[in-house]
Amino acid sequence: MINARPSTRPGTRQAGFTLIEMIMAMVLTGILAGIVAQIIMGPVKGYFDSARRAVLTDTADLALRRLTRELRHGVPNSLRISDSAGNVGSCVSGTCYIEYIASSGGGAFSASTGFFAGLTTCLVTPANCQLTVTSPMPSNPAMAVGDFIVLNNTNSNDAASQYNAYACASLANCNISRVTSIAGSLATLTAGGSGLNVFGFPAPSTSRFQVVPGNTKAVIYACSISPSKGTMRRYWNYGLYGSPSAAVAAATGGSSSAIMATNVGCSVSYPASAQTFGVLIVSLTLTDSSGVDSVTLMREIHVDNTP
Repeated sequence: MINARPSTRPGTRQAGFTLIEMIMAMVLTGILAGIVAQIIMGPVKGYFDSARRAVLTDTADLALRRLTRELRHGVPNSLRISDSAGNVGSCVSGTCYIEYIASSGGGAFSASTGFFAGLTTCLVTPANCQLTVTSPMPSNPAMAVGDFIVLNNTNSNDAASQYNAYACASLANCNISRVTSIAGSLATLTAGGSGLNVFGFPAPSTSRFQVVPGNTKAVIYACSISPSKGTMRRYWNYGLYGSPSAAVAAATGGSSSAIMATNVGCSVSYPASAQTFGVLIVSLTLTDSSGVDSVTLMREIHVDNTP
């Protein structure tokens, strides 16, 4: 038997790629992919950069908004600026401390003549330890037993002033007292004791009062002075102290605290101004963890110093 060989039709050819054609196709595909990657890389990198900067901006804005809101509702003339280098009234080097006495509300009052006569009169006549709130009672939050009342705070930086809510070491210079009971519009204040329990209001020039929450009292915001970077932290419920250095020591020694921002540097100034108002200028510079991006936000905070 003779084996027949398969015949090849005339006009047909085998389909496929040669090795050279395959290599050329791969090279061209790689070139096109590189071009497309370069085109797409810019917008993608821009998106991630924008998202990173947005997070930094939101963090700085939140910290400045909270500081602004609290300062605008703080006790008049209670703002104190200092730094870890011992400077008072300015922040030059090290860590900057922004301190103020918190306030949850206030109102107008009337009191008997003996109310301002000092501790002896108050102890002899208990009614002289009471004041009548003539405006709507503070609400949201409401004034409560354990809170404090401040009258006519005019100069918080002078520890010898009798109108200094920070300086309450003696009866002569204390204008803050704890609320011991509330009945309707009548508030009874602490008669006697020491420190924050002293009763001895000077006669005020206004008929307004501020309420200081008993679980907050003074507040300190601390941050590293630019160009240094560190943690911005808020301290509260450490008490009231006549000097900024004593307040800082008490606050950083174990009081309630919360982190407001990390990897942040600040610049703070409080230019001299009229007694009735002030402007605190705060600038925060936040840097991301990689150190690639940074944002700087500045806020001018109006501080009302009218008691």
